Amino acid sequence: MEQVYVLPTSVFPPACDALIPLEPELLISIEQKGFFMERAQAEEDPTHRQIIPYALVAYQGRYFLMRRTRGGGEARLHDLYTLGVGGHINPQDLTHPSANPVLDGLRRELLEEAGVLHYTAEPVGLIVMSDTPVSRVHAGVVFVVEAQDEPRVQEVEKLEGRLVEFSELHSVRDCLEGWSRLLLDWLEANQPL
Repeated sequence: MEQVYVLPTSVFPPACDALIPLEPELLISIEQKGFFMERAQAEEDPTHRQIIPYALVAYQGRYFLMRRTRGGGEARLHDLYTLGVGGHINPQDLTHPSANPVLDGLRRELLEEAGVLHYTAEPVGLIVMSDTPVSRVHAGVVFVVEAQDEPRVQEVEKLEGRLVEFSELHSVRDCLEGWSRLLLDWLEANQPL
């Protein structure tokens, strides 16, 4: 059985259709007070949220954009674009006693999905939504990642990907997954002029 890292829903701010500023105290709570639950149970339990490290990956001034192909398991995501690299945190992500589950999960996802090993990551926000049954049981800890390695899709049977200029992101806005739309909104508000 897959185990996923969760926290009680009561720890999080109210659901919002925008990226929520991430207070340092909340990030510390997420990193230190979570625990593992069977994924099947967590997917049906709105009293807990599964923590998803979710990274907007930049490389030399461009952004890593992926499209989910029909080879992926989640039919509801087929043909949608994503700006986020991320996924569930599992017990095997914790490689030592003082491990940080969020950063260790982020490290694994960046390597598995984008082949990025060298990077800097800055936590910039939190995604807490309740518009669907899936969103009610997940929370995203959002990072902006400056990759030192050029990102490339690793799971080519499930994803296609490329680096794009900021201006190109507008052409796929209507085809972005919900969380990625929030990332694009945040990016537009925080782009230097």
